[in-house]
Amino acid sequence: MTTAVFGARGRVGSLLCEMAKKRGHNVIPVDVDGLPEPTPQRVDVAIDFSVAEATESVCLFCEKHRCALVTGVTGRNRAQQKQIDDLSKELPVIQSVNFSEGAETLCRLVKEVAQTLASWDVEIVEIHRREKRDAPSGTAKKLAAAAAQNRNFKSVTVHSLRCGSNFGNHSVIFATKGESLTLTHQAENCEIFARGALLKAESIVSSAQNIPDGKDVGAVDDD
Repeated sequence: MTTAVFGARGRVGSLLCEMAKKRGHNVIPVDVDGLPEPTPQRVDVAIDFSVAEATESVCLFCEKHRCALVTGVTGRNRAQQKQIDDLSKELPVIQSVNFSEGAETLCRLVKEVAQTLASWDVEIVEIHRREKRDAPSGTAKKLAAAAAQNRNFKSVTVHSLRCGSNFGNHSVIFATKGESLTLTHQAENCEIFARGALLKAESIVSSAQNIPDGKDVGAVDDD
């Protein structure tokens, strides 16, 4: 399949390009400032690990090529998120703040524990590299939402640390008088995010036989 990668020069995007090529994909590296020419007529999926500011360009690209989108960008504002939501009404879209298998499992566990220990205090500590823009991280916000479900309060306190070169550490601490329980996920490299996104891209293309306008994913008009 033909895969366009936004943010192909970044930490995750560059790894994703390498993985996709090894899996036999035709890879199109895309810079946020534009697309190298010539562009193949058919693109099956775009994978976005660029920046929130590139959201409009990413959506326009997907609309032009009638391709699915897998995006792992965090820190979008409301207007940018609306563009993604509007695109999902036309084309297959998978959006996740964290594509690692362990982080997804952590979120499910947090929901279960929060229901069982509904009266306990909950705090979240997340650590990322100093260059990470958004704080709290998208994963921390997702975990906070999971912990707050079915509880007597609407929010959970998140403590964000930006230091060193940490790939991502998220700890959810449940505590009450006399005891505590901590659930932690540590990302040790960027490969887990690239691999997870690529698997989602392969899945969305194989399962999306038709899109709402009646065309196959990747099909474009001849005119």
